[in-house]
Order: sequence, then C-alpha cells, then structure tokens
Amino acid sequence: MILVAAVFLSSGCMQRYYNLATGSEETYVYSSEREARMGESLSRQVEQVMKPVPDALIQQRVNEIGQKIARISGRQEITYHFMVLDVKDKNAFALPGGYVYIFRGLWDDIADQDDKIAAVLAHEVAHVSARHSIKRLQHNMTYGVLGILVNTPVADMDSQSRAQASAGISELLLDYSREEELESDTLSVQYLERSGYDSAAVIDVLHKLQDIQRALPVSPQHALTHPYITDRVSSVTAQMKEGAIEFDDYINTTKKP
Repeated sequence: MILVAAVFLSSGCMQRYYNLATGSEETYVYSSEREARMGESLSRQVEQVMKPVPDALIQQRVNEIGQKIARISGRQEITYHFMVLDVKDKNAFALPGGYVYIFRGLWDDIADQDDKIAAVLAHEVAHVSARHSIKRLQHNMTYGVLGILVNTPVADMDSQSRAQASAGISELLLDYSREEELESDTLSVQYLERSGYDSAAVIDVLHKLQDIQRALPVSPQHALTHPYITDRVSSVTAQMKEGAIEFDDYINTTKKP
C-alpha cells in the first residue's frame, strides 16, 4: 500500500477537486471518470450476486424518483442508476460512480409513499455527491474485497465466495462514519426540498430504521462509528426547525472563494 501510494504521488495522479457537497477542496486519486468505470464494473457483479427485483414497474418507479433527485444533486458529471435488489434485508447502499440500490426488504416498508422512497435515495445520492465511498477506498485497506469483485467473474465464484461477496458488499458499503451519515442526512433534506418532495420524510424513514435497528443484535463496533438514530433525528429536526436554506443559497455559500 505504501508503494502504491508513492507511485500515485510521484506520477502526479493525485488531483484536487472542489466538492460542492462538502463545500471544500479535496484530494482524490480517482477521477470521476475512473470512479464511474469502477462503479460500472462493481454494479455488474452486484447485480449477479444480488439479483434485481423482476418487477419492471418497481424498477421504473425507483428510477424515476431517483433521477429526479439526481438532477438537483451536487454532482452532475456522472450518470446515476437506481435499482431495487431482491434481498430481504432492510437497507440501501450506493456504489462509487452513482449506482444506488435499495433492498426489497426496505422497499416493501417504504413503497406506500414516494416521499419516503425519495428520502432513502436522497441519502444515498448524498453519499455519492460527497464522494464518501471514494474517500474510504483511498484510506481503507478492507476495500480489497471490492477489488476481488472487480477482478473475479461471478461465474467463477463458488457458492461460498458468492455469500462472502454479498456479505462484503453489505458490510463495506454500509459502514459510513458518524460524520458521513450526518452529512448525508443534511444533504438529503436539501435535495428533497429542491426536488419537490416532503423533507419530513427523512425523519419518517429514520424512525423506520430505528425500529429495524432495535430488532437487531447490538454491535459494539457499529456503535463506535455510527450515530444513534436518535442523534440523526435530532440533527435533521434542528435543521428543519431552523429553516433549511434554499438549494441555490446553499450553492452560493459553498462556492470556492
């Protein structure tokens, strides 16, 4: 890893970009083009390990709502993709490059309202906009699992390897830090308001996730790195009470000096 980092540094591959979502200038090894290629490769593997829901109407609905969110997000140089996977878990995740997935288990809980679906998708789009996955990829050696997925055709995996890949995707891509989760919550409220959805749905979804979380075994490691749902609800509630600023104002306040 040290050798690879040295090669990147010496070859000038480190590039600085202004991140509209975070309002700061940041350094990346991965350009948007390279991130998109990585996401496309990973998406092919994900969609073989975790099969898409075969209902075309469900896929059309999630894509229409997702694209509405994507059009006002902080990153317009990538193409976003949205899909419901036929997995019973109650969660969602985003790959680098704008590939956003909801598990069927969560979809069934929120499908009664477009606002709730939009809230989940906006949170994941926010992770992509802020480049959270890419930041973790640059600093976290455990992303070697993703490297294996990229380089190993699913057809060549045995059942155990597929199960490990599935677990690895869920573990790695859902393991954001406290700051990243709170940042995505903040952005998701702004995205919903800008796209015409009810931003209060963010709180509704957080309460739903809180109910789900209470039914799961407690993980000490997860508790160390993730904000409690109550903290996230409090943060979003405070943001909404203060009156979330308009998206155009948000852009103006975060422009590079």
